[in-house]
Amino acid sequence: MEKIENLYYSYKLIKVKRNTYKFLAFCGVIAPILFTAVLLILGFIQPEYNHVTDYISELGAVDAPYSLIMNTVGISLLGVLIIAFAFALDRGVNNGNGSKIGPMLVIISGVGFVLCGIFICDPGCIRISTVGIIHGYMCFIAQFSLIFAPFFMFHRLARDARWRNFHIYSLTIAGIALFVAIVYKFYSFGDLVGVFQRISFGIPLFWMEIMAIKLLRVL
Repeated sequence: MEKIENLYYSYKLIKVKRNTYKFLAFCGVIAPILFTAVLLILGFIQPEYNHVTDYISELGAVDAPYSLIMNTVGISLLGVLIIAFAFALDRGVNNGNGSKIGPMLVIISGVGFVLCGIFICDPGCIRISTVGIIHGYMCFIAQFSLIFAPFFMFHRLARDARWRNFHIYSLTIAGIALFVAIVYKFYSFGDLVGVFQRISFGIPLFWMEIMAIKLLRVL
């Protein structure tokens, strides 16, 4: 009887853990969707804002009418959801075995986004104040940490039969994201800066979206 009870409680514990990790994976699914929705809605209702020519962070600048919403629901919440996704990613690929660098980079990216929402940018995202400068560095860390994470997930993905088809995908996405980000950082696109910034940030978020959907199936 005692063995049966122990088996039952073990089963319940495993089920709770599994549901917890599925919830964390779901955070990774909704994060890019929520961020995109907030970006599009606020960009539509903010006067004279243009997705083609303006930076994303201008929606959360100190003089923006909906900066509180952008910096909390749009940016900082994105960071929290990315951190949650990192734990599901670590557990769901190769049963938690292998290098922790990839998931740690995802966590660093999430922390970076949280801080981006706390240290808001100056008007026009021109770095004038200390807070505005910190905002720029935090966004840089958030973006490039998420770009490099797939590189360090490569071997873990290749060693897991459930993920073997994803290791080339991750490496390809990371390569494209790194190339686009470098081009965006070092070249001026003038009136198209908003478009290229969105592509630069969107590619690694797309990687996270696909990985999170897969995690829901394997966890």
